[in-house]
Amino acid sequence: MKRKLLAVVPTVALVATTLGMGAPITHASSKDTQSQKIEAKAETRPTLRKGSRSSYVRDLQQSLKDVKYDTGVDGIFGTQTQNRVREFQVDHNLYSDGIVGPLTWAALDENKVERTQFTVNDAITFGKKKLGNNIVFGGDGRLLKDDQKQSYYSLRAANKDWMDQGGTGTIGWFHIYKDGRVVEE
Repeated sequence: MKRKLLAVVPTVALVATTLGMGAPITHASSKDTQSQKIEAKAETRPTLRKGSRSSYVRDLQQSLKDVKYDTGVDGIFGTQTQNRVREFQVDHNLYSDGIVGPLTWAALDENKVERTQFTVNDAITFGKKKLGNNIVFGGDGRLLKDDQKQSYYSLRAANKDWMDQGGTGTIGWFHIYKDGRVVEE
């Protein structure tokens, strides 16, 4: 009996150690608590692709709609949903495969949070401060990411006086960042 017990204990310890090593590690020193929550939530949801049908697809579709990538909300991952996912992925510098895995889920969640911290109205305020109060801004309201992972709104600027005279008034398109930068496209 003692021989069997001695053989079992190291085996159990080895299995427990191996399982512990395979668990995902979050580096608290490099990320804030909110980022950790977003990543953890993203990792618990399934990978979705064209043909998927579930409440997760419905959640995905609602999330896309909430961040201005309008699609129907029916729980069926069809061509329209796939196209909106690809648009979102391109706009957020993700691999554009139309498949929603942990990175896309996390980017959607992060975008929702960032939209509450930096609204279109905030961007318009920055734009008016830089270009003047006689400017009207418009765009699709999507919060985008540049290749440096910095969030911005892409807004069209138009001069009110030029519009009153019958023209489009368009001055140009501008990337307006959370830090107040206004960069012409």
